[in-house]
Amino acid sequence: MKRNKKKAVVRAVLLYLLLATGLWMFLMSYANSYNKLTTEKISPASLTLRNETVEMKILEETYEFSIESIMPESRLYYILYMTAPDEVKLYGVLISLLD
Repeated sequence: MKRNKKKAVVRAVLLYLLLATGLWMFLMSYANSYNKLTTEKISPASLTLRNETVEMKILEETYEFSIESIMPESRLYYILYMTAPDEVKLYGVLISLLD
């Protein structure tokens, strides 16, 4: 009985890896493909940070968000920082080092 459970778990993990890899390959090939009529590169998603706004483009849709309330000068920024898990703080530091 244990052997059947181990096989099921291994199959589930392999299926997950196969699907995740296939999706990643599809997104990368879509992002790196070029339009036939122009040389403009197609990107599935992009994020642009400006002073107090964030512009997010997902395929053909554009969304703008105001981040004024979470700027470092606001109180909410410190509350969010103090309540954030250590992993989130670490990712924030790593991302800021890449820029």
